[in-house]
Parts: sequence; C-alpha cells; structure tokens
Amino acid sequence: MPEQNNQKMVARQVERIVRQLTSLSTLPAVAADLLSKLNDSAADPALLAERIESDPALTVRVLALAHQERIAFSGEPTIAEAVSKLSGALLREAVISVKVFEVLSGNEAADAKQLFPRKQMALHSLATGCCAGQIAEKVLAPEQRPTAYLAGLLHDIGKCALDEVMPRSFAKMVDQARSSQSGLAEVEQSHLGLDHAVLGKRLGQKWSLPPAVISAIWLHHCDGQTLSADLDNVQIVRIVALADRIVRQMGLGHSGSYDRTEDIEPLSKLLSITPQQLARITDNLVQTVDARGALLGLEAADDPSHYYAMVRKTATDLAQDNRRINTASRDYTRLSGQADLIDDLLNEVDENTSAMEIAQALAGCWQKHCQSGLTCVFVVPDSTEPFVEMATVDRRGRCEVKTLQVPPAMPPIPEAFRRQTTVLPVADAAKWLSEQLDADFNPTLLKMAPLKMGDEAVGVVIFESFTESADDADNKGLLLSCKVAAATIAMALAAHKHELLAERFVQVMGSFRQMRAELAKRQSLAGLAEMAAGAAHELNNPLSIISGRSQLLLEAETDENKKQMLSQIQSRTDEMSKIVSDLLAFANPPQPRKQSVSIRELLDKAVEKTCRACGIGSMEIEITGDGTSDSVFVDVHQIVQSISSVLTNALQSYQGEKGPVWADGCVSPDGKAVSVAIRDAGCGMNAETAAKATDPFFSSCAAGRRRGMGMAHAQRLLDLNGGDLKLTTEPAAGTTVTITLPKI
Repeated sequence: MPEQNNQKMVARQVERIVRQLTSLSTLPAVAADLLSKLNDSAADPALLAERIESDPALTVRVLALAHQERIAFSGEPTIAEAVSKLSGALLREAVISVKVFEVLSGNEAADAKQLFPRKQMALHSLATGCCAGQIAEKVLAPEQRPTAYLAGLLHDIGKCALDEVMPRSFAKMVDQARSSQSGLAEVEQSHLGLDHAVLGKRLGQKWSLPPAVISAIWLHHCDGQTLSADLDNVQIVRIVALADRIVRQMGLGHSGSYDRTEDIEPLSKLLSITPQQLARITDNLVQTVDARGALLGLEAADDPSHYYAMVRKTATDLAQDNRRINTASRDYTRLSGQADLIDDLLNEVDENTSAMEIAQALAGCWQKHCQSGLTCVFVVPDSTEPFVEMATVDRRGRCEVKTLQVPPAMPPIPEAFRRQTTVLPVADAAKWLSEQLDADFNPTLLKMAPLKMGDEAVGVVIFESFTESADDADNKGLLLSCKVAAATIAMALAAHKHELLAERFVQVMGSFRQMRAELAKRQSLAGLAEMAAGAAHELNNPLSIISGRSQLLLEAETDENKKQMLSQIQSRTDEMSKIVSDLLAFANPPQPRKQSVSIRELLDKAVEKTCRACGIGSMEIEITGDGTSDSVFVDVHQIVQSISSVLTNALQSYQGEKGPVWADGCVSPDGKAVSVAIRDAGCGMNAETAAKATDPFFSSCAAGRRRGMGMAHAQRLLDLNGGDLKLTTEPAAGTTVTITLPKI
C-alpha cells in the first residue's frame, strides 16, 4: 500500500510539473528561420504556415494562441487558417515565447550521440506527420486530412515534455528501454505510474488542441483492431498508429522506443490501404520529409548565434509595440474596475483545467481580492490518501505547489467543517497544517475556510488575515466564494476521475490483446503437443521393428553393396528415432522438480552444455549484471536446457565462430522475478522469422539441416517453470533473447 501511494504521488507530481509547461522547445535553426520570415513584411503567409506546421513546438503554440484569441475556423483548425487570421505581431510574440533547445552549445555531433537526440526526435515527428497526411489522402475526406497530419506531427509531444521537465530521469528511462529492448511507454509506466501518451493528452487538453489530435496522441499505441468503430476520431487514431509504425520501420528519426515495431499489415487492411498504395507512400515519404526538413533547416548545424541575432532584432520591434500597449493598458486601467474574486477565478479556468490548477488560481485570486498574506489551498480527491497537495502563494505573491503528509488517524478535512460551514482559526482546527508550512507567516493570523459541495468538503482555503475583526457578512462573502470554487474543483475532480477510468480501460484493453494472443498460442501449442505425442507413439513401434530387422539383415549379409544400403537404413532409422524422442520430450515433458539455484550457476551449466553440444572447448561469453547473483526457484535441468538452446542459436548466428555473446541479469522493479538478456551480434532475423522463432518444427536453415525444436522446447520448459521468453532482433544487427524467471 505505501509503494502504491508513493507511485500515485510521483504520478501526480510529474503531471503537475508537466502541466506547468507553457510551450515545448524548438531548435535554434527553426526559430531563427521563422523569425527572419516574420520580420519580412512581404513574407508569404502560406510559406510561414508550412514552416510552422513542420515543427511540433511552433504548431502547438500557434494553435493554442488561435484558441486564446478565439479565432473562428471554417472547419477543423489548421495552421494555414490560423496564420492568415493572426496578426504578424502576435505571431512574432508567439515565436519569441517558445523556448529554444540548445543542442549542447551548438555541438550537433554530441547531440546525435545522446540517448534522446532532439534533432532526431523532431525528424521522427515530422516524418510521422507526413506519413499520416499521405495515408489520409487514401482514407479520409479532404477536410479531415490536415488534422491527420497535425495528429501525426504532435503524437509524441509527451516525450518532448518529459525530456524538458526531467531530462536526467528521462534519459535514464530511455537508456533502460534501450538496454531491455522495451517500449518507452512501458518503462515510463513502471517509473512514473503514467506514460508519455497520457501526459501528451493532458497537454493537448491544456493547450486546447483539436479533439482528434488529442485522441491520436493518447491512443496511437493501442491496438487499432480493438478500438471501437464508434469511437470518435478512430480513423485518425489508426492512421497515426500506422504512420508511426511505418516511420519506425523505415528508421526516419528516433522515437526513444526500442521494442520491436509491430506489423503494419493488420492496420493497413483495417484502413483499406492496398499493398500498392502502401508501397507508393513509403517510396515518396523520404523525399517529402527531406523537403520539409530542409525547409526548417534541420540539415544545418544548430548554431544558436543566428537565433540570438534574430531575437534581438525582433525584441526591438516588440519594444515599440510594448510601449504602445503599456500606454493603452494604463488608459484602460483608469477606466476599468477590478473584477471580483469569482469572476477572476472563472476567467482563469476552462473545461481542461485540473483541480490543482484551479487551487493555484484560487489562492492567487483570494490573496489579491481579500488582501491576505500567505494564502494556501489544498484539494482532497481521496480522503484515504496519507498526503494532500497544496497550492501556496506567499506574501510576495510567489506561487508554489507542495505535498503535505497527513498525520496518521487524522482526517485531512477538520471534523469541525463536517458539523458547520464557517471560518475557523487554523490553530484550533488543524495545527498540523501550520507546522508543515515552510513560509513567512504569523500563525496567530492564520484562518481556514472549507470548500464544500453540499455536506462534502473537497478542500480547504488557508489564509493569513490582516483584518482585525471580520463580521458575519465578511465571512458569508468568503464562504460564497468558497462554494463557487468548490463546485469548480469538484467538477474538475470528477472529470479527472473519468479520465483515469478511460485510461485504465485502454490499458486493460491492451492487456487483453496480449493475453488473447498468448492464450491462442498456448492453445495451439497444446493441440500440437497432443498430436505430436500421438504421432510419436504410432511411429515408435514400426521404427523399432525396422531397426531390429535391418540390424539382423546387416549382420547376415556378405554383399558389400547390400550392406551399405542396410547401413543407410539403420542410420536413417536412428535419426527418425531421435525425431520421435524430440517429439515426446516436447509433448510430454516431465513435471518440474524445482529448487533454489542462482542465475550464475544456471548460466555456467548452460555454457558447459552448449560447448559439449556444439563440439567446442569454450565459447566467448561475458556475464554481467547484479541479477546474476540472485536465486530463482526452478527445475535446474529444464532451465539449463532452455538457456543452452538460446546460446546454441546465438553461436549459430556467427556461422562457425565462438561468439561473442553477452548475458546481463537484472531484477524486475517489483522484485518478484529475474531477467537474463542474452545478446549476440550475429546475423539477426527478419520480422517474419522472429515471429515464428518459437514455433515447433520451424527453422530458418535449409531443409534437413535442423529440426527446429530448440527454441520451441525452450519456450515450453520455461512455461512449465513459470518463466517467459521474449525475442527482439533485426537483420544484421544481432538478436536479444530475454528470459524471465520467478524469484524465490
């Protein structure tokens, strides 16, 4: 339970930090190029739009600005229409406000060596957008095609956001995905409790991106076949999912994921894309992406000096605009009165604002209108959690969000507020709160008011009141504001709960897909095993008779030609007997005799067995990782046989050489299993061969060379011992087989 609470706390903290992003970062070359065009009054709007919609950060910023300025689009929002309706000054301000990612002080080569090179990520996003646009031309109506392009371009903004707010932690997650040959989303889930798809959806909602784009950001990793046809924007989601797979297979850019790319054929059929159309799309994609990339300067070195020069020139123009704006603002301030607390609060929130963001807005508005000192608002989404999140505005107006621990057996909402709705001194109602506040305040002046919806409180406002005496009328006004704020927060909490349920449903659907595939394979193997057992039983007796009779004839025969033929019969009969033995071993393996054994001992025995089987004195293998010293509870003979089959395949991938082979052991995050990744640098396999690698009787060698039972037998023995086997490979890039075994 504490571990689950910690993960929930981490997930909320990460989401809170990411939602504070006002924009994503763009590359210096991109920003400088666009600023130079914006400073040219004769610049073609269509050319500006093409540049903007080739970069995720600029695209998001312009779409958010169009929503903020309440631009009325003729159909679905597009960058071209936004650029045509926004003023040049607003566009310049938008570009200036976008953060610029410095590529290691201009060192492009060093950036390329990073685990998550930003140029390669930009190229992956651009390629996915271009591919989605080309697919949409075959599938969607003309008015929907620009949205498909935008959805592809922005599908991975969650990764960019994580890289910006927590670069070191994100780099470690990318490194773990690389070392384990896993999908980045899976690693993010294990560390953060949520992944980049969910965070990208949250940012899309915050920045008011089109609903179809938000759906694609969130669901593009899902199985397109399991998504309901009645789901809004399901075609665009499938298009982006297919585009992402195509781009990853073609190696355009880098997405940070290292799992094997899924087959594109099922999605292509689902979208009614013919193989000929698919071939034309892939043939044209590289040229399209190169043209777009050249337009943005992605092929040029990222020297930030040009960007800084353009910023200085633009800043001079903006300073003149700013003087005019300040003059107009002062005139407007003289004529306009301040809005009250409720108006200010409601103007700062919309349907996508989270409960904690509403709490931050409420704390600021409360301090402004009530003339309070330290002002805090905490929200209680679940009264059973041992912590609360609190938005704090100090006396200087600086805002911060903190996590406070609730004392054991102490309700986060004071009991006094369950009986009455009033303003109380903090010292009387919840002294533990004031004890955890790290700020400058007078504890005798701290008061608190409940945020109640009916009889239920969703949070509390704590404020430093400098008013010597507040009458009932003052308190009544404060409590009215609390009631409106509570209703707003309650709606945000309810919406968030529905979002979590939807996300959990999508996650469960994904696990169902995997379980369904595994069940189908196991059922198929069970049927095959039963058939193999029957065939072996029927063949065994005739083979014994043939072998015995041929032996008798061979001993009595004197003719050399006939003796040679009888010897061949004897040899082939022995070989068939071995095949029957393999069939019986696969069909009816003995029940495991489990015992405690270290991973290192299993690996050492498997290496010895492999050397004997391959007729070599030794093999070149490096065993590393903390997990090799851990013990597992398995049948030693069966697991050694399984590992030996994997090692044999690794050696055979070198065509006569003895390695090298690497074995790296690590313990799972939950501590319940140990994984051993066995990697070679041999010939590798294509996708079709990899998909059939653990099928019985399948071998990529020429007919008659091998029986194709090694990996199938290994998988079956691992299943019997509660283990698992996963394979990742690429032609000419080697193969990694990850064996997972249960710990004691």
